[in-house]
Amino acid sequence: MSECYMTCSDEELLRFMQEHDDELAFGEVYNRYFRLLFNYTYEKVSDQFTAQEIVQELFVSLWQQRARSTIQALRPYLFACAKNQVISFYRKEYTRQKHIQAWGNLGAGTAEAGDQLVLTDDLQHRYEEGLRQLPDKCREVFWLSRQGFSHREIGEKLHISEKTVEQHITKALRFLKIHLKEHLLDGFYLLILFFL
Repeated sequence: MSECYMTCSDEELLRFMQEHDDELAFGEVYNRYFRLLFNYTYEKVSDQFTAQEIVQELFVSLWQQRARSTIQALRPYLFACAKNQVISFYRKEYTRQKHIQAWGNLGAGTAEAGDQLVLTDDLQHRYEEGLRQLPDKCREVFWLSRQGFSHREIGEKLHISEKTVEQHITKALRFLKIHLKEHLLDGFYLLILFFL
């Protein structure tokens, strides 16, 4: 990254992003705030995977909406977005738990319990099928992350940067969510969160 970006103020970086679609300016914002936002989010959700996904989505949104954005101060804006994403996560988690509980109660002790097992097996099969469709490097990075390796450890093991590791994981998550959604009835879509 160019030295000039590292010495720029947040406002200057934001202006470069908005007026010139400057990816290097965005990269500097990412490098400057990713770890801070991750730590903040992780403190709230107590799950590395979820915290990473929230922060990645926040940055994707920042880049996609850069031209329409009316951000006055970048740091407070990013932390407000992270807070809103955490609140949204807990709303979804509450709903997911209610569905899982209702699903468990529905078939307990009946033939429907067998249907639940079939659905769970089918979902697991679809998940594994989706994993096989990922590009080799992306699948390897994602698999290592599921085994508990940190981004740094994965990067060192595969000789790639931490940012590349994060990009592979984000790509894998997006693909798997789409893949699973295409193969499930709408009422069962929430169950994929159980596996991801």
